[in-house]
Amino acid sequence: MLSKTSIVIMGILTKGEKNAYDMLKDIDRMNMKYWLPIGATTLYETCIRLEKKGYIENTGEADNKAVYRITDKGTAELKKTICDLYERVDYDSVWFCLAVLYSDVLSKKELAAEKKKRQAILDEYEAGTKANRDMLIKEHVPYSGICAIDRMIHIIEMEKETLKNL
Repeated sequence: MLSKTSIVIMGILTKGEKNAYDMLKDIDRMNMKYWLPIGATTLYETCIRLEKKGYIENTGEADNKAVYRITDKGTAELKKTICDLYERVDYDSVWFCLAVLYSDVLSKKELAAEKKKRQAILDEYEAGTKANRDMLIKEHVPYSGICAIDRMIHIIEMEKETLKNL
């Protein structure tokens, strides 16, 4: 599976060719620094790794800057990663944010299938999480012992709302 930074780079490149500096400007415009900070060094190093793997390529359009585009192999890997992210629940909600942000790489049919899978996973996870919370409440566990569970329930509810609006 791709790293978070790789997902962002490849997701940006699905919209068209860009150099690293322009990708950083896009990341800044999206205010990612608050939920997924990506520095210039990380971005440049990740571009080099992605190019070595054949996921992106330098178009050779500019003599003094590498201008990248996503390859067919890269698009396939991004699609696979997006699908994998729809099909798992993680305490790190940034993964799902990235899946949604770049889900336009999927066809409407693929997205509908992934949304259905995600909904089923969330329904099951929500039921188990709420049952766990209810058990702890009955045992009079202080809120400090339940707060992480409540947080996950809120994340599940937000993700369900996101799926509905997507």
